[in-house]
Parts: sequence; C-alpha cells; structure tokens
Amino acid sequence: MEVIEIPPNIYKTLSTSLDVGQLMDKANIPSVKSLIEKANNKYLYWTDVKHRVPEGAGVTAEELWLYIKLGRNSDRNFVPASDKDGKNFSFIVPKMLIRSLSDIDKWSGGVIETDQPNLGLDEKYVINSLMDEAIASSQLEGATTEYAVAKEMLRTGRKPKDKHEKMIVNNWMAMRFIKENVRKEISIESICELHTILTHETLNSENEYGKLRKDDDIVVKYRDKVVHIPPKAETLNARMETLCEFANNDSEDNWIHPVIKGAIIHFWLAYDHPFNDGNGRTARALMYWYLLSRGYALFKYLSISKHFLRTPGQYVRAYLHTEHDGNDLTYFLVFNLDSIRYALNELRGYIKRKQKEISQANSLLSKFRGLNLRQKGLIYHTVQHPNTIYTIEAHKNTHGLAYETARKDLLKLVVKGFLKKQKEGKRKFIFLPTGKAIEKLKSM
Repeated sequence: MEVIEIPPNIYKTLSTSLDVGQLMDKANIPSVKSLIEKANNKYLYWTDVKHRVPEGAGVTAEELWLYIKLGRNSDRNFVPASDKDGKNFSFIVPKMLIRSLSDIDKWSGGVIETDQPNLGLDEKYVINSLMDEAIASSQLEGATTEYAVAKEMLRTGRKPKDKHEKMIVNNWMAMRFIKENVRKEISIESICELHTILTHETLNSENEYGKLRKDDDIVVKYRDKVVHIPPKAETLNARMETLCEFANNDSEDNWIHPVIKGAIIHFWLAYDHPFNDGNGRTARALMYWYLLSRGYALFKYLSISKHFLRTPGQYVRAYLHTEHDGNDLTYFLVFNLDSIRYALNELRGYIKRKQKEISQANSLLSKFRGLNLRQKGLIYHTVQHPNTIYTIEAHKNTHGLAYETARKDLLKLVVKGFLKKQKEGKRKFIFLPTGKAIEKLKSM
C-alpha cells in the first residue's frame, strides 16, 4: 500500500492565490470547468486530479483542487459519526451515486419479487449467495482456505479443520443469524452477539468474544503498514451508543437513503474498531443486517464482499481517502455502491441464464416426443425450480393418477436422466432434478 498523499489545504490556497474574481474567471475556462465536473461526478481523489491540469489554462494543481472542493462543500450532509478529534464525518451525493441508488432501488422493488417464482431464485440461490459472502468476508480478514474447499465444507456441513475454515463457518453462521433476527433493533448487545458468532474459536482469548476492547495499543495494518489508529477505548461505549441510535432512527428529520446509511454504518464500526479483532467482518455483517431490516430483501441474493476481495487495495483506500480528505465519507460510499452494483450484475447474469434455460426448455419440450404432458410439465418445473424434491405421492395427487401410473412417470424420467432417485428412510423414495434438463433434451 502506497502512502496516501494528503490533499492541499484549500484555505491556504485561497490566501496565497489571486483575488477571488480572478480565481472564478479561471474556473470558467472550458477545459478547467470540464475537468471540475468530471472530478466531482466520478469523485476523484487529489492524487487522481493533480496531474490532469489543462495545459495553457494558467491554473495550478492546488487551484484546481480548490475549485473541486468548493463544489463539493456546497451541499454537504453531516452525520453523528466523528473522528478521534470530535470532527464529524460528512458526505454528498454526486451523480454517480444517484445513478447507483436508482439501479439498486429499481431492482429491490421490482424484478426480484415479481420474477422469483419463475426464475428459480429460491432458497438454493440464497444459500449460495450467503456462502459466497461468508467465504469472501473471511478471506478479506486473512482466511486462506481455497474457495472450492470452503464451499464443499459449508455444503456438506463437515467440521472445520483449522482457524481459517472456522472463520468461514462463523461467517456463514452469522449470515444465517442475521436472516433469522433481521427484525431486531441494532444495539450494543446485538452487535456484541454478532461479533461472538463471527469470532468464536478464532481469537487469542475467549474473553475477547463480544467484548469491547479495553486497550489502546491496537493499530490497523494493511500489508504490514499501519493505516489506522482507532479511537480511545474509554470512548467506545458512548460511540457505540451513538452508532446504534443513528442506525435505529429513521425519522423524517434524520432520514438518509438506507443504502447510503448502511454503508455509513459499515464505515463507522470499522473506524471505531471496538473489538480486538474481527471488526471488518462485523462491520460488513452489520451493513447486511441494517439493509435487510429496512426491506432491502434483494441483499440476501448478493455477495458484496466478493468485490471487496477482488480489489482489497481500493477497499482500504476508500477508508483512507475519507480520513485524509476532511472526513469526506463520499469516497467510501462510492466504493461501496460500486461493489453493490458489481454484485447486482452477477445477479442479473444469473437471471438471464435462467430465462434462457426456461425459454430453451419450453421450445425443446414442445418438439420432444416420447414423454407425456405430465412428464414434460415436471421437466419444465425442474428448470424453474432446480431445488425441488418430487415424490410419487405428490405427483399422483397433483394429476389425479393411480399410484402405479405416477410411479412409472417418475421412473421413466430417472431412466432418461432428468431425475435421480434417492432413498429417504426405510421405504420412501424421493426424486431430485439432475440439473441437466437442457443438455438431455438437446441430445435426444
């Protein structure tokens, strides 16, 4: 991680530059004005703009930064979160955030709910997403277990072999805990309970589970470099109470868009670093908890930490740019919402694949000979709902058949490779989709 350069002080630039009128004249030069708009729309940091000063404009990099900051400071929203010196964090909502929020709201309120019965967005997909989030969030904290091994462990339920696998299991249990307790208010006690689940049997001492840290000799490192010194331990209880009050207060006077607020909660807990270890995992899980509690059911389908894991340097810089540029949370919000949009695109890809499969199945089944309408209907259902369990009794009752007719229907689909038969108990058999309906129809 490179050293983060602190932006120049705009008030110093003002005091040493030309008079205000001449400064404003420079800001209206087309090339300068265009760069200012681009920097604020994309919310670029100082080091991303200082080398882009237009040639021949007669503007210094410091003056360019002054223009950019003046535009940003005109509509700033302050939040109760504060730094170690008591200075509050704040944010603005640039165009790119508005677009991201629009996309997230549109998807949250429409496609997922209306298309869920037809696209197979069932418990299996939710479980896969929660598993991905558990694995990625643990890997961000140092778990080195390979993805395939971690997935196999969670699917089979086998016991973890080491601390790295235990971190992943804990994250998985925490995501399920959130899903089951999503209606509870966020409190210091519930955050501590969440931390206990996330860190069980992975810390140096059992006394650290769900306990606010007592010491100040703690620093946050990235690639062996100190990147953050958290607030004093004696201030944590008050800071956590303020965080919980902020999370639970949705009154009109204090309303902030829930996705922005969730990201602020994420930043806030990670910045305060209230525990000796496991703060990142807890902060990310708390963001999920908050968003699900505010009706954003969409987020149970998303693994946001997979994007954080793809760009861990950008994740860290989002924190540092916020701290180094006057506690401007917008940098962190931009990165978070970009990560959410990445996860949304993954979900969109899944939905498109399911739509294609359903369309293909419908077309192939209409031309396919050798199966009756009941069997074709069941195959079509397996494409829509790949996690469904079928039984002879249910098939018999659905179609008003004799038991033997229903049995032959299902057994024929086993022979043709659409279903697999599995024994449950001493006598009962169940039938599961093989997941190869499209391939089988194409080959017949």
